[in-house]
Amino acid sequence: MCATAAVMARIGANGPWIDIAAGTGVLALIAGLQAVRRWREAQDPLELLQRRNEALVLERDQLQQRRQQQNQLEQELITAKQAAEAAALAKGEFLATMSHEIRTPLNGILPMLDLIARGQLGSDQRQMLQTAATSSQQLLRIVDDILDYSRLEAKGLNLEITTFNLRELLEGLVQLMQRAADPKGLQLSLELDPAVRLSVRGDPVRLRQVLSNLLVNAIKFTERGQIRLRVQRQGETNAQHQLRFEIADSGIGIDDALQARLFQSFSQADASTTRLYGGTGLGLAICKRIIDLMQGRIGVHSTPGHGATFWFEIPLLKVIGDLPAIGNLRRALLITRDPVLAQRIERVTQHHDLRLHTVETSAEAIDVLRAPQRRGIDPVLAWVIADTDGLRLGTQVLQNAVAGNDRHPEAKLLWLYGDEAPAPEALGPGPALSRLAPESELHAMLRPVVASARPAALLAEVEYAGSPTALPQFPLRLLLVEDNSVNLLVAQRLLQVLGCEVETATQGEQALEALHARPFDVVLMDCQMPVLDGYAATRRWRAHEAAQGMARLPIVAMTANAMAGDRERCLQAGMDDYLSKPINRETLQAVLARWGCAMADDAMADDTARVSPAPAPQGADASAPPPARDASPAPVLDQDVLDELLEVIGPDTARIIGVFLDDTPPLIRQLQDASVAADLDQLRALAHSLKSASANVGAMALSAAAWRIEHDARAGTLERPAVAVALLIAEFARARIALAGYHARLRAPLQG
Repeated sequence: MCATAAVMARIGANGPWIDIAAGTGVLALIAGLQAVRRWREAQDPLELLQRRNEALVLERDQLQQRRQQQNQLEQELITAKQAAEAAALAKGEFLATMSHEIRTPLNGILPMLDLIARGQLGSDQRQMLQTAATSSQQLLRIVDDILDYSRLEAKGLNLEITTFNLRELLEGLVQLMQRAADPKGLQLSLELDPAVRLSVRGDPVRLRQVLSNLLVNAIKFTERGQIRLRVQRQGETNAQHQLRFEIADSGIGIDDALQARLFQSFSQADASTTRLYGGTGLGLAICKRIIDLMQGRIGVHSTPGHGATFWFEIPLLKVIGDLPAIGNLRRALLITRDPVLAQRIERVTQHHDLRLHTVETSAEAIDVLRAPQRRGIDPVLAWVIADTDGLRLGTQVLQNAVAGNDRHPEAKLLWLYGDEAPAPEALGPGPALSRLAPESELHAMLRPVVASARPAALLAEVEYAGSPTALPQFPLRLLLVEDNSVNLLVAQRLLQVLGCEVETATQGEQALEALHARPFDVVLMDCQMPVLDGYAATRRWRAHEAAQGMARLPIVAMTANAMAGDRERCLQAGMDDYLSKPINRETLQAVLARWGCAMADDAMADDTARVSPAPAPQGADASAPPPARDASPAPVLDQDVLDELLEVIGPDTARIIGVFLDDTPPLIRQLQDASVAADLDQLRALAHSLKSASANVGAMALSAAAWRIEHDARAGTLERPAVAVALLIAEFARARIALAGYHARLRAPLQG
């Protein structure tokens, strides 16, 4: 303001003008200061925004960097997963292929050893032969382990849930294993908790496999003593029982440091184990995989030099009504003063649902026998078990009390004697056993008599029936069109024994040529054939009939599918009826009778009326797979199929089996090529052919394996063709061993 006054004075201004000028300067200065302040206030938010923006950019860059790192890690994990899956697949394919290659030489060993054993041999020769047979069976078990492991690796092993009797499974297994333990002098015992339900639902085949593996190991690693199989109930829910199985031995034991890796693949306690005892190291790994499938757990407790206890816990489903009615319960009366014997007999009787009542004297026993039985309340008295050492009144009094007892008509006597067996006349009726007899003999004695099921043996015994029953005859001229040589032979012989004159063709074109060349009464037409299939051949012939004004020729489809869509396709193609493969003689007779009568009626009435297609067998599901796909695993060789084939066809059965054994290996090589090329259409067609051919000769497990490939290839769900074909090859190896033995037995009487 002073400067402003000085300037005003210099220009000659004075008085009030100086004051006005000074005030104006002050106002200008204030305005400038306010402008500077407002500018600074405006700059502060901008700087804040800039700083925030820089922080956000930095955070964005960090997020992008972390995302890139995460994507890279995910890609590495995907690559590692794919590599692991590829390695597992390659291992599974290799194991399955090697299983097949190892089985192949056994085809010529096992059947031949069996045939040699039936001849006249010296004791040394028979011993050497037994050694060779035992070694071959051991090799076969090793191959089976490899096959099961490859199935588990490929996730191709599924549980087959069915209802079974747990005690029957356990007792049968213990009796079987006792024969393996006898040469070592080992005693096997079964201790079944009475609280365990007997009727359960689960997979009995796989449960038996686990128990067999563990028992075989126990026998292998135990030189003296005993092996106990214990089963206990741990608890239950509304739907299932929780059971614990233990196999305890008195063998060499296992060090703590080695127990952790026992259940790993290809693992044993140490290298010397393989040298001393053999084995692949797969058995326990397979057991663990199966127990995992059963939603259970498995482990081992052991001390070196003091044996081992392998255990597993699994749930088994409940069965409605699994408790027996009181009227079905039985009881036993034991007469003995020996508490040790009483305890032993009680343990045995518990296994047979026998409620044991123990008395010390004959007089007490007679009082029990005289007491009336309350029907529907008291269990039936089934056995009176008498220890002869404690019978002061002698055996005759007890015999009289049991014989003709109206109150207990079902009671039977069982005598237990001491060091020396008494004379039979001293005991009277009823079996007698030593007090020191093995428990297996007591079990066999107390077990109710039931019709034994026919064992599913790998090498079936051939039963030659007498003269076959006279079959109906159908004097028809018939054209059989089938590309599979085994199916062709089977159908041709069936038709011939039914009185038909048969001409054959293996392709659709050949069938049309035959139809143009000569008349036929009926045509049996395979649906799936190369070049020209049965559907196309039928359509062509129907078109020819219509153009020429010819009478309609009955054409019966032969199909191995029997699904609703396939039957409709047969009818739409112009076929009149259908037969499901494998061909059943009764069904074939019905078809021939129907169409033979239809032809006679047409000839008399000059009519071309169609006959409705045959209905599916009663109870059959149109969409169901072949019978081999049952709840239980398909047998390697179905004896019923072979029995029927032998009954109808006779000696030609051997020729049909021989053709199957010769023709199937080239077909399997084609399947392998198709699996490598991932040609699903070719896989489906080849598996279809093998499915029906193998079913015709009773190789039901092989037929089921072929069905799975055909079904999955048709549905587009065959993810690992090479593994599926490798498993099929293993099934063929089993079937070939069984069929080779059967074939050799068929030919032996003919050559003799």
